[in-house]
Amino acid sequence: MIAAVATLVIGVIVGYLGQRSRMCFVGGIRDFILVRDAYLLKGLIAFGITAWLSFPLAGLGVSRGPLPFALSDAITVVLTIIGGFGVGYVSTLANGCPLRQHVLAAQGTTSSIAYLAGFLIGAVIFHAWIAPLLFRMLP
Repeated sequence: MIAAVATLVIGVIVGYLGQRSRMCFVGGIRDFILVRDAYLLKGLIAFGITAWLSFPLAGLGVSRGPLPFALSDAITVVLTIIGGFGVGYVSTLANGCPLRQHVLAAQGTTSSIAYLAGFLIGAVIFHAWIAPLLFRMLP
């Protein structure tokens, strides 16, 4: 019960901050390239610095047991890059990044709600059919 309440509280805080800051990684890169406006790009830079600092700290608290998957590091990196490129490309075609689509869906934008529905359906399809196929095909 405590985890559910904590998740709700953190989600409300992150949602509020995302809505107030208008953070969009794709929009930040776009604005910087087109009009040299670095306002939204500051959010991307802050996110990168935060991840750079927090991932090693989070790794200190994790036990060094066996990995939950048996892929080599090179294959994991390649699959992560391909998946990240796919999500980024489709999100760009949908006029924004996934964080911005979540914020717009919460505000009631129907195109963002449709985007998120497709995003979640794609995740279900991947976990139900594609991931088991990949794990059987890869060493």
